[in-house]
Amino acid sequence: MSLLLNNLRFALRQLRKSPGFTLTAIFTLAVGIGALTTVATWTNAVLYNPWPHVADPASVRFIDATVLGGEGYSLRYDQFLYLRQQDRSFFDEAAFELTMLNLAQTGTEPLAVAAGTVSSNYFHYLGLQPQAGRFFDPNADDRVYGAHDEVVLSDGIWRDRFAADPKIVGRTVLVNRHVFTVIGVAPRDFKGIFGGLAEAVWVPFSSVKDLSADSDPDPLKHYGLQVTARIRPGIGGVSAAAELHTLAHAFAAAHSDNARYNHWDLNLRDTAHFEKGFFGAIGEQLPILYGASILLMLLVCINIASLLGQHAAWRRHEIAIRSALGASPARIAAQILVETSLLALAGALAGWGLSTAMARSVYVLLPNIGLPITFNLNTDARILVFVAAVAVAVTIVCGMVPVRQSLRVSQKQALHEGGASIAGVASRRRGQRLLLGIQLAICFIVLVCCGLLTRSAVNIFTRSTGFDRAGVLTADLDLGRSSYTEERGLAFQSALLDKLRAIPGVAEVTFTSHLPMGDYGSGNTQDLSIPGYVPAKGEEMAVVTDFEGSGFFHAMRIPLREGREFTSHDAAGAPLVALVNETMARRYWPKDDAVGRQVVVGGKTWQIVGVVQNYSYHSPDDPDPSPLLFLPAAQHYQGYTILALRSRTTPEALALPLRRAVASLDSTLPLENVQTLEEVAGMQYQFSRIPAELLGVYALSSLIVAMMGLYAVTAYSVIERHREFALRMALGSTRGGIFRLVLRGSGSTALIGLLVGGLGSIAAVRLVRSMLFEVAPFDAISFCAAAALLVFTVVASGLAPARRAASIQPMAALRSE
Repeated sequence: MSLLLNNLRFALRQLRKSPGFTLTAIFTLAVGIGALTTVATWTNAVLYNPWPHVADPASVRFIDATVLGGEGYSLRYDQFLYLRQQDRSFFDEAAFELTMLNLAQTGTEPLAVAAGTVSSNYFHYLGLQPQAGRFFDPNADDRVYGAHDEVVLSDGIWRDRFAADPKIVGRTVLVNRHVFTVIGVAPRDFKGIFGGLAEAVWVPFSSVKDLSADSDPDPLKHYGLQVTARIRPGIGGVSAAAELHTLAHAFAAAHSDNARYNHWDLNLRDTAHFEKGFFGAIGEQLPILYGASILLMLLVCINIASLLGQHAAWRRHEIAIRSALGASPARIAAQILVETSLLALAGALAGWGLSTAMARSVYVLLPNIGLPITFNLNTDARILVFVAAVAVAVTIVCGMVPVRQSLRVSQKQALHEGGASIAGVASRRRGQRLLLGIQLAICFIVLVCCGLLTRSAVNIFTRSTGFDRAGVLTADLDLGRSSYTEERGLAFQSALLDKLRAIPGVAEVTFTSHLPMGDYGSGNTQDLSIPGYVPAKGEEMAVVTDFEGSGFFHAMRIPLREGREFTSHDAAGAPLVALVNETMARRYWPKDDAVGRQVVVGGKTWQIVGVVQNYSYHSPDDPDPSPLLFLPAAQHYQGYTILALRSRTTPEALALPLRRAVASLDSTLPLENVQTLEEVAGMQYQFSRIPAELLGVYALSSLIVAMMGLYAVTAYSVIERHREFALRMALGSTRGGIFRLVLRGSGSTALIGLLVGGLGSIAAVRLVRSMLFEVAPFDAISFCAAAALLVFTVVASGLAPARRAASIQPMAALRSE
């Protein structure tokens, strides 16, 4: 123990004697460990421990459907019941969905909150215990509507809205203007399992009929659900997924009369691939981020090993004296390992602190969708063990070079050569250049991948969307949550349109069920049949259907290819009309004019009166637009609708008049998600930016680490070779020649980095190939830009040491020897 304490004290003195070296090493380690720990934190937050208090979260899986060839679709309640009755790979299942509800106390203004509508066994399935009251009866029948109009509050809404009233259980509140009884309060850190979106309250499926004034007799029949299940112990994910496919095919065969079930399938997801919320968006990036962070950590280890090797070489004279005084090579090696361990420990602590800030900073990259976001980013035992393991690995890996050097010290040579001339050996310089070249190769690989993703993002941003998103203000209205019947809802919508059109700054105003490149209301499919059209064997006859107000396409500046668009005359009671996009027109009427043709949707026949140009329906990077059908909103009433106002000035100028117009008709009706169409579309662009931005952080970190390493090694090399430089100048070399000599060494290092990095990039680009958009995997611009940035980094890091070498005074340097 005393020996260890002595080694610790001596190591601390040595590190204090070289503050520049110590701080550089700690900072370098902190960047590498912090980056790797950040990815581990996010992996833990979306895969291993996403929900505090949930029992065994690692066994939780999600099930979604494949419809029309697209994955990620919700299930219906009957499909959920079928799985509960037939599957053998899961021992429990639950269903849930995210919605918006109006929450109020008697006599207060309603508050629109994100809410979970859940199966009665939801909380029992998750293994949660309430902090007050109770949860829903897990054995209750979800289809006994109105029998259990109960609500469970989250801890946040209980504290913010009800001042943490300990007597809240048993009180009544208004949910969508209907009386509900508060039966419990969820655990403090639980906010639902909807992919990182925070829910404020939960209501059972049995209450959904009372959430709207004109609900269907059986609202769960067509209610889209997210389904979660726990895999039985001993059952692998592959086996469970295979059983799901078998059950899906059996269910589809039993409903073969419904074209919707052609090629219908079920998919098993873990939390990192759950397509709702943000878990999937983060999960897609994790493999790439792990690759980038491991490369960065490798770069850090090489850099630290090189620094420690240089530091040990600079201390060789001291080590030789200690060895001559009786210190064994093992004792000296142990001392150096203690110093390395202290550096690794300090770097790990700094990296853990850095990762805490970096993990939370990812929130900034996520798009603002108008709902609170929550991730479990608390450091738990897994993260602490991970950081400790990385620190130990760094100690072992980085300590090998200086220990090896210390064990090979030649006392006679070291004492004879002196402290200033010991490191100018050509063979060692070649080894240093090779290590530095590998560092640069790693940087080059990360830079190339970042360049490819950046080029993809630029292509997405500059691609035409087919509509004009400038100058438009949007807002959501949900009349169903405020107990409006269809008759009252249509009257309210008509009166609101009249008021808005009278506002001087409004150029156009319309309703829609889905905004271009918006999330809400997208992807709603309807069964389709076309008179005279014979589907091919196995062809799925369904189409994504939206409901538009009069003048919608003109307000969005989406051109018409044929016919006309909806007008105010296409109202309830008028002939049923429809519009289609170009893709649908070409698919079903490739040789004829689509205008005048008929389609059967929802049991009704609609006549096509126009064809609109294809536009970016959901994502700007979709190269193959899907068929789209548009029906008049006035002929298909929906309580939830989206307002779109095109401004004559700026869209922000219409926000206050819009709120006043709504309040003048119903002061208790919440107006939600008031934002510009630029902001709506920006969410999809932000998803496109995330890979490039995240990888850009790693590329910048790699460059900083490499530059610090290059500078430190080059600076040490100049100090070690100052006698050589002095001799060269004494024999006639110019200062410019010395300057070029130092930079030439850096140039050979850059050449190694480019060659090795180019070979490594061939394998690395395969990881990002699927994320590229209109960019070749071996894009010349990305590779050339990465090479230019790498050369600039090498030159920049070598300028100061080169100037220092050129300023050596030959006589003073030789006299000191």
